[in-house]
Amino acid sequence: MNGGAGTGGEGEPAVNGQDGPRPRRPEEPRAEPILERGLGVPWLFAAAYSAVGFSIYFALGVVAERGLGLTPLIFLAAGLLFGLTTLSYVEGGAMFRQRGGSSTFARYAFNELIAFIAGWAILIDYLIVIALAALSVPHYLEPVSGDFAKPGWEVAVAAVVIAAVCVLNILNVTGRGRQRSLALLALADLGLQLAVIVVGMLVVMHPDRLTAHIELFTEPSFRDIVYAAVVAMLAYAGIEAASDLAPDIEVSRRDLRRIASLGAIAVPLGYALMAAIALMAVPVVAGPDGPHTALGGEFVEEPVLGVVSAFHPHWVAETMRWLVALVATPVLIWAASTSMLGVSRHIYTLAINRQIPSWLGKLEKHKATPYVAIVISGLIAIGLVVPTNVKLLAGIYAFGATLAITIAHLSIIRLRVKAPDKRRPFRVPIGFPWGPAVLPVPSILAAVLSALAFLSVLAYHTTARWVGLGWMAFGLTFYVIYRKVFEGTTLTKRVSVPEHALTKQVPEIEFSNILVPVFGTRFDDDIVATAGRLAAAEQAESRRDGGESRLDVVYVIEVPLTLPLDAKLPKEREEQAQRALERAREVGEEYEDVAVSTGVIRARKVGAGILEAARRGNAEAIVIGGEPPTKIRGGATIGGIGAAKPAEIGAATEYVLKKAPCRVLLTAPPEPE
Repeated sequence: MNGGAGTGGEGEPAVNGQDGPRPRRPEEPRAEPILERGLGVPWLFAAAYSAVGFSIYFALGVVAERGLGLTPLIFLAAGLLFGLTTLSYVEGGAMFRQRGGSSTFARYAFNELIAFIAGWAILIDYLIVIALAALSVPHYLEPVSGDFAKPGWEVAVAAVVIAAVCVLNILNVTGRGRQRSLALLALADLGLQLAVIVVGMLVVMHPDRLTAHIELFTEPSFRDIVYAAVVAMLAYAGIEAASDLAPDIEVSRRDLRRIASLGAIAVPLGYALMAAIALMAVPVVAGPDGPHTALGGEFVEEPVLGVVSAFHPHWVAETMRWLVALVATPVLIWAASTSMLGVSRHIYTLAINRQIPSWLGKLEKHKATPYVAIVISGLIAIGLVVPTNVKLLAGIYAFGATLAITIAHLSIIRLRVKAPDKRRPFRVPIGFPWGPAVLPVPSILAAVLSALAFLSVLAYHTTARWVGLGWMAFGLTFYVIYRKVFEGTTLTKRVSVPEHALTKQVPEIEFSNILVPVFGTRFDDDIVATAGRLAAAEQAESRRDGGESRLDVVYVIEVPLTLPLDAKLPKEREEQAQRALERAREVGEEYEDVAVSTGVIRARKVGAGILEAARRGNAEAIVIGGEPPTKIRGGATIGGIGAAKPAEIGAATEYVLKKAPCRVLLTAPPEPE
């Protein structure tokens, strides 16, 4: 997976008792202590600001079209919601340290259905940000050549940008390992915005222009104000992508609070100042259809370039125009790449949680990137670019953003009640007691505001309403059919598969008939996944020979000598065996063209039962999990594991290794807790 979500070699088997690294399940938290990446708080803030602040390059014009002279205040109002939302996202991201943003929060707070709704809503927003960023690139290249922004050319240039972004993400050239270079670009972006503000204050400082043509609730009307305020959320388009930084860049609690607080204040303030300079440089003027500004018309695709073009004298304008072109272009391409990284990770997360078919999250063989998701996302993004309608895309974005953010806030509130004692490196401040929990007031306020914003989209954004509802209806229909018909499970139950199941990486050792003993523990998934990868490696050769790879999954029930082998056993033991086998089948069937059979075997000893199954099925290999290290000290003399053999070689494992009629692959044992 891009940015480290791939397998990375975890869970590789150890052959005949040689140690391999212990597999880490996808939901496992990383071990303490927290590891910093070497980017101090200023650098990290610059990167986080840029992950959100890039949208000023296309959000400014869309908001100014309806907000007119109130645009700076509208950005501040939207900034209040952004600040509250930042607090909720930081609490959730620091608590779970997993990708997925609002969808992940909802998964732990509610269930898979709510998680899918949030995930599907934010999915279209990722695609819209890619389209908007790519569509803006040819317009910001206007100082280089005006031809780039002409009809036909702008779609071609945007398509080239999207194609390049797809290639970079498939090749995993996404900036991971290049944090300092990207931080420099982030600082250049931040510096450019500060330069526009400072130079603007010197050359176009006309505060009276901000209040011209303003008649409150008339020009602009109440509906226009609400419309602009909701669309202003586009200014914070990168908040979901920024939340995906949680597993990658880790900081201390103190620094986390500083970054969250500084970002919640600085980002809205920066937008408001940019908007004020913009409306003084390109003011609202009267027209036959009412007041308007060129920011929402002529410069709607490149508002920042339009602002600096209005600076005077001429040499200042030209210098700033080239500066904007040189900085905004790579920043927008980076924004498109970051959003593509976000959408690919998002689809991957949906795939491993069985909310969409796993083939959509399938990983490329060498780079372990979800190439299917990236290609499909690129094609959809190009389709969104073709109409070249920035205003339409902004409205649709507002639909998904308000819905997902509302769910995110409700999830944080619900988690405070559901898991009040869970470790939270960062907590949303200010709360009141509710039983054993402390409910966060900022999250409650933000949930109300974002819910009202969502309702306003339904009421005032006609096109966004129908497109958004259509998108959600399609997704939910697909989800219900997939879960009920293909998965055979409920809409709310969590069913996940290991990351290995979505990779095509081929191990060196290949077998087509593998026996896999399972024991009903949480490590069964990793053992079956390892065997599945080995079997899948043979699938092409097996098809050519007219055969197929097979996994024989068995659960051995140890029957005491005091009972006959066919004696009636407690119902709980039979049910445990069936649950373990059913789960193993789900994991094994994730591998294409690998047949999975399951069975329960009764034996006097577990090891003997495993060997009986291996002989009966003519197994070419046995993949077995190492046994947990004993807690008994003193070696074999008092019941512990003897010092002469490795800790993972327990009684059953030792028996299988000594007497197996085929090769034995021993996976890494679990570490003691």
